[in-house]
Amino acid sequence: MAQSVTQDSTLAFGRLLVDDLISNINQTDNSTVTITPRFNTTGKTELKIGVLLPFSQKNDNLTAQIVWGGSSAIRMAVNDINKRQIIPGAYITLVEKDSFPDSSLNQMAVTNAVYASVTLLQQGVIGVIGDISSSWTSLSALMTSTLEIPQCSFTANAIAFSDKSQYKYFFRTIPTQVIIADIMLNFAAKQGWKKLGVIYTDDALGQQFYQRSLIQASTMNLHISLYQAFPASGTVDDMHTALKNITTGGARIIMVAATSTPQTELMIQAQQLGLINKDYVWLLMGDTTDDLKKQVNKFNNNTNNDVIQYPSDFRGVFLFDNWLSLDGYPPFESFLDQWSLLNPQAYPYAGHRNISSFEGLAYSCMMIMAEGFGQLISKSINETEKLQKLSAGELGDEMLPSAFNVGYVGPEGPMVYDTNGDLTTGNYLVYNIQHDLKTIVGKSTGGELDMIAAPIFFDGTSMPPLDSPPSKPLNPDITSPISHAILAISSAGILFSIVCFFIVLLNRKHEVIKASSPLFCCLELIGFILTYIAVIMMIDIPTSTGCYVTPITFTLGFLLVLSNMIAKNYRIYRIFNNIFITRNVITDTHLIQTVVAIVGVEMIILIVGLVITKPIPTKFDVSFSTHYWSCESQNPNSTVFMVLNTLYAAGLLVFATFLAYKTRFAGRQYSRYSECKQMGLSVYNILFSALVGFSVVVNPLADFYTKYYIDVIAILWATTFSLLILFLPKIQAFYRSRRKEKDKMDESQTSSKRKSLFPFHTGTMTSSQRPISLHDGTGELLSLEQILASENVFDHTRRRKTSATSLTPQAGNSNFIEVHEMQHIMVFPWLGYFSHFSKYAKKGTVISYSQASIFSAKLEDYVLKIHGQGWYDLYIQVPNLSAMNTWQNCFNQTRPDYLDFRRKPDASTIVNENPREEDVVPHPLFETSLLQLGDDLSEERVSESSDKTH
Repeated sequence: MAQSVTQDSTLAFGRLLVDDLISNINQTDNSTVTITPRFNTTGKTELKIGVLLPFSQKNDNLTAQIVWGGSSAIRMAVNDINKRQIIPGAYITLVEKDSFPDSSLNQMAVTNAVYASVTLLQQGVIGVIGDISSSWTSLSALMTSTLEIPQCSFTANAIAFSDKSQYKYFFRTIPTQVIIADIMLNFAAKQGWKKLGVIYTDDALGQQFYQRSLIQASTMNLHISLYQAFPASGTVDDMHTALKNITTGGARIIMVAATSTPQTELMIQAQQLGLINKDYVWLLMGDTTDDLKKQVNKFNNNTNNDVIQYPSDFRGVFLFDNWLSLDGYPPFESFLDQWSLLNPQAYPYAGHRNISSFEGLAYSCMMIMAEGFGQLISKSINETEKLQKLSAGELGDEMLPSAFNVGYVGPEGPMVYDTNGDLTTGNYLVYNIQHDLKTIVGKSTGGELDMIAAPIFFDGTSMPPLDSPPSKPLNPDITSPISHAILAISSAGILFSIVCFFIVLLNRKHEVIKASSPLFCCLELIGFILTYIAVIMMIDIPTSTGCYVTPITFTLGFLLVLSNMIAKNYRIYRIFNNIFITRNVITDTHLIQTVVAIVGVEMIILIVGLVITKPIPTKFDVSFSTHYWSCESQNPNSTVFMVLNTLYAAGLLVFATFLAYKTRFAGRQYSRYSECKQMGLSVYNILFSALVGFSVVVNPLADFYTKYYIDVIAILWATTFSLLILFLPKIQAFYRSRRKEKDKMDESQTSSKRKSLFPFHTGTMTSSQRPISLHDGTGELLSLEQILASENVFDHTRRRKTSATSLTPQAGNSNFIEVHEMQHIMVFPWLGYFSHFSKYAKKGTVISYSQASIFSAKLEDYVLKIHGQGWYDLYIQVPNLSAMNTWQNCFNQTRPDYLDFRRKPDASTIVNENPREEDVVPHPLFETSLLQLGDDLSEERVSESSDKTH
């Protein structure tokens, strides 16, 4: 209940104010009123706070409510501050100054307002509250910032005050209009919209609103798809251009950032263009319904065309304005309890349990200033000295807005400031125009929006319209021509792979298939099939399951193709670069171990990454009418796993390329390794395709079509080329071999035993006694084992053993000075020298030697050392102990005494007329043995049937 009027009255700015028994009110001149507390202030320091408001303005009732209601709230705050001793050792005295001392609204009024600010500051105030309008507040704020006096406003919300280069000591309790962007975005999120457009005036307000919208939208998973500026004082054509640009760009939910006049004019033009309909939603800044109605009436009065029907034509428009009466909020309710107890004759517009305008913000302005002063003094080492400096206005930079960011929570909610002295949150109401009625559908406090009623849109329903026109996915579906092409190529590749798989499986013992290792072929074909399947799974919009299956399938296929070629090429590389490699056959066990090791590491990384990052189909908007879907993860660790997978795959590809390069000539020298060329071409092709695909994927400028089609083409090209280059020659050779006559193939495979190297009868020799040919059926020179293991000397087998040679200095150790390689050797044991040369070399090397000895007889490490008589020794590696003995005996042969023509034959050396077979001397033509370090024509071991035959 309001107190009864029994006290004496005082005239202040022409208004009669009764005595409140708490303070003394004294008007010192026509434009100044001083309010001091009545309690004993002995020993306390006086702190003067100036209140700069247009007290004498009488033409606008709303302005009068703001001025007198605000001043009453400030006085109530001062009573609380002095009573509670918020500022230790001090009390507050208010100096109210009229900033509008006459009724004129011309330049003289502005001059008087400046004069009022100057005279107020001359009275020793240490803080200022005011003014009411942003334009007049800017005049006083410039002066207070120059004099390092803090100033707080509870009504000036212009964005210009955020410029601390001019308004360094200014802060306010009213949120800036820019923060309305936050509540608009919150409202959009509540309706399920993701894309919005912003149309704004090309001034400080509009630009900062747009920039804040961009920042806040990104934190809320929203997207400002379009933005368009128009001049604040622009023409109708300017507005039409801006409206057409933003709507034709696909924006359907449009935020408008403009002050009242340009905003209402813009909405009139939007209605004329037919843009206020069921497809569009307009979000306006501030409660401009009254101004909008006036603008509609003005337009209707000046047009001969169809008039605008405000109730129906602007239905579904939303307006966002400050919320001052926070009913139900505890601090606000406490404020109302205290406010209602005041005498309205002493405190104009008080005495009721409601507020008329900005009373809560005015009260908070005074309380925040006092809280800042109090904390500054209480935290100082010498409170008395600090208080004296404060009263004298000598604290300087200690009075910046940051000093008042004290975490105060008042009737208008938390007052949290940024570095510019602006509130970070505000309180707002969401209005919805429904059938000519302005209905509150939402309330926001401290940044949290609460929808209290269902919004009604233009079509009269509560169903939110789409935030953009219907969008078409760019991902090719199963009916598109590109999908048909992908399916055709992939299906043909899979069919060819399956046919090759069964050919290999059913003919795995055939010479052509066996030479290439059936297991190698099968694993390669499975890898090709999986890669084709992965490409097919890239068609259409990805599913949650596909986000896991597709990368696993593709990676497994890629690794099976590459790891098999690495295993095979690495074995060949070692054979050609290590003379102590005796096993030149790539066994199935070795191949499986290598493949499992290579594939296992990558699959572990991939699967663990998928489990942790959990990729899901994610929509990415390209334009208002197009989008695409891709498997993306929101987990920040996804980049780590992606990098690991990429580095591992790149490392494998580089290593495979290195092996392909190092073994590129193996097939040219040895026919059994002719597949090296095909594998090399396949690896080079995969490397080229990978580089093309990777360069497109990491290119930030590449669009979806470029990335998708280049990647698919690169994968299909690499897979198809590798499949054909590896298996077409095999299939061709296989069917060519089958076309040969079986009897001729059998005769070639089971040819008769090699002829004896030496004749054992004088006179005419039979066919079996003729010297053996030094060439086999393939035209290659025979190896040492083939010659010495002839029918009349040693058991001869068709399988030719492999050996390696290397030269070392005599005085040195086994550190080789030349890269070892497969070579031919011609031995002249009776003459004490031999020659070694490559198959395709035009010149050889002749080395004299003294003897041959066993260098190593370890298992699978049988090495024979030839002791040279010059600078070098020669090492020969052979497959087994028997071969090593054969080679040693050959090199260590000596000329029999009876063949030494310098001696006379004795009785023991005279040849009988009927000589025995063991006494027959070799023909001089064959006094030398021809040896070859050949290569096997297949990877088979010596068959048991061959051993039995020979």
